Amino acid sequence: MMKTQKYINRIGRVLFSLIFIASGLSKIGDWDKTISYMENHNMVFTSFFLVIAILFQVIGGLSIITGFKTKIGTVLLLIFMIPVTFIFHDFWNYPIETELEMMAQQVEMVSFMKNITIIGALLLIFNGEKVIAN
Repeated sequence: MMKTQKYINRIGRVLFSLIFIASGLSKIGDWDKTISYMENHNMVFTSFFLVIAILFQVIGGLSIITGFKTKIGTVLLLIFMIPVTFIFHDFWNYPIETELEMMAQQVEMVSFMKNITIIGALLLIFNGEKVIAN
């Protein structure tokens, strides 16, 4: 592999993984707010699922950064991302009667689409797109 490709791959892995690691770690500091947010979305066993979310995000992100066990890391992140996308970004359930409601719906739709894009990238990584550790 060319040297530039190796560096581009490293940079890409770091940039891609940052969202998971930062989000996972930030949940620790915002524990009560995150629990409240989860409860507002009718989740049960919130403390359990929050611990799982933190672990999956941090371990999955580190797996992709290091290139170590990336298939396992991508599976953890997919297990996290798929339900999160549909539970927390359900823009189709938002009312759109006022301008403020329409804006809120659009924000959730953008978040939903970003998550779908991330899921697509995770599937590419899982399917064998090169994630080189060196």
